[in-house]
Amino acid sequence: MLASFAAPSSDEPQPLADAPEATASEPDLNEVYIEEIKGVGPGCPAGTFDYTIAEDKKSFIIGFFELRLENPNPAGKKIQYTNCLATVKLHVPGGLQVSVATVNSRGYAFLDPGIRGRQTSKYFFAGVPVGNKLHTELSGPFDDDYDFADAIPFGSAAWSPCGDSAIFAIDSSLQLNAIANPNGVALFNLNSIDGRFEMVYQLQWQKC
Repeated sequence: MLASFAAPSSDEPQPLADAPEATASEPDLNEVYIEEIKGVGPGCPAGTFDYTIAEDKKSFIIGFFELRLENPNPAGKKIQYTNCLATVKLHVPGGLQVSVATVNSRGYAFLDPGIRGRQTSKYFFAGVPVGNKLHTELSGPFDDDYDFADAIPFGSAAWSPCGDSAIFAIDSSLQLNAIANPNGVALFNLNSIDGRFEMVYQLQWQKC
């Protein structure tokens, strides 16, 4: 997962690095940064979840090496599910809020005819009941890399509490449905290049 902070505008969000320096009456955008990232869930057991925070603490990459499903599976289940809940601790100075602007999900899927895959992402801030939910479906036959791109409208975005640091939660889940072809072969979200599932995030900010 790669995330960068950007300011909303009438065109495209501008990188935080290009923002002017704060005055005494304005919040300092350079004080928005990532403090810590954790992951828990069946899709990211110990040793299969890693991350790197950039030197400027304004971007990060998370790797999910076991966030994947296969059919047939040893348990004989025709419908399978797995997920990983990643929590990102953000330092947000007074006078600012942050939210998700765009999301890209990248991976690989091989699905025999009749088998369906569904990837769902939920985003929310701790203590804020309203969040965002996005999902994409693939139907077999399918054998290719995929790159799902979603943009969240500015007016419907879920924002962090005003003027306070926040915990940003990202719940990424996969479902594989082989009811229509229980003996078919399927592999969902094992990236064909480096063996891990990747999600790219861009965050936006607003004054409050």
